Amino acid sequence: MDLDMKLWKRMFQELIREVKPWHTWQLTRDKSLLPNILKPGWAQYQQWTFAWFQCSLCSRNWASAQVQVLFHMHWSEGESRGQVKMRVFAQRCQKCAQPSFEVPEFTEENISRILNNLVLQILKKCYREGIKFVKSPMIKDIALKGPHNSDNCEACLQGVCPTPAESLPTSWSPRTNTSFQRERRDQDSSCDQSFYSHPAQHPRSTRMRCCCFILILIVIIIIIVTVIVVQVTI
Repeated sequence: MDLDMKLWKRMFQELIREVKPWHTWQLTRDKSLLPNILKPGWAQYQQWTFAWFQCSLCSRNWASAQVQVLFHMHWSEGESRGQVKMRVFAQRCQKCAQPSFEVPEFTEENISRILNNLVLQILKKCYREGIKFVKSPMIKDIALKGPHNSDNCEACLQGVCPTPAESLPTSWSPRTNTSFQRERRDQDSSCDQSFYSHPAQHPRSTRMRCCCFILILIVIIIIIVTVIVVQVTI
């Protein structure tokens, strides 16, 4: 099975013409692309997505949510022409003894979402438009279980397949760091205790000190008055 580049090209042209109708862009496939190895003036966009595979030997089907699609893009302002090169990394069957790497099959919906993300990246990186990039999520046909089979992933074998953020469960959300909050509460509590244990700052202690001071002052005054009266009497 080969990649349906006619479909990819047609959908890409439809999307890019919506935002840049007077500019010419071309999408081609390049099986030699590697992440972060760019020619001067080129930019990169990397997308993980869901796709299906079929073994050409045993006809076995499998699905993967870690299919890597790599794009390199370049815009020539003087010529008003742009180029996009893409590479889809393959996978091979884990059941066959000597399997070949198979190209994935994408749904049109996911192709549209991938290319929509690509066009937004072109606007941001090639045209320097200050847009807020919100990635369109990929659609999974089925729920997948188990780890990624890195031994039969072309991207993993070439060392260019880090774990994507999209591999997190759809229900995942950053949880409150309860240990940190508990530690923070303990710290706050100890600070409060140290604050109120200081006699000069505890309200009740302050009142007691004022009373003691007044009593001492009264006693001193009484003593002084008594001494004066005794001297006068003598």
